[in-house]
Amino acid sequence: MTATSLEQLRISEPSRKISDEKMEQVRELLLGEDLRRTEVRIETIENRLQNLESDVARRIDAMQARLEAMSGEFSGERRASFDELAKGIEDLSQRIKSISRI
Repeated sequence: MTATSLEQLRISEPSRKISDEKMEQVRELLLGEDLRRTEVRIETIENRLQNLESDVARRIDAMQARLEAMSGEFSGERRASFDELAKGIEDLSQRIKSISRI
């Protein structure tokens, strides 16, 4: 078994750095433009998604406000109908009482 000495490791380390730099340059030449285009596309999609999220949130808030307003209108109309019905029943009760007295 041959053990690598510390001195040999120190000597081979700079050559690794050089080969790593060369590999990085090759990656940049082969894939750099595609990576940049992909990053631009992703950023564009993220911006669209943010715009859609804010638009949907705005629309949901508007729909919620509209539903609350409609609910208030119906509650008011229902209350008025019940009041009118109660008055009609009271009038009918009074008529029945007056008829029964005769």
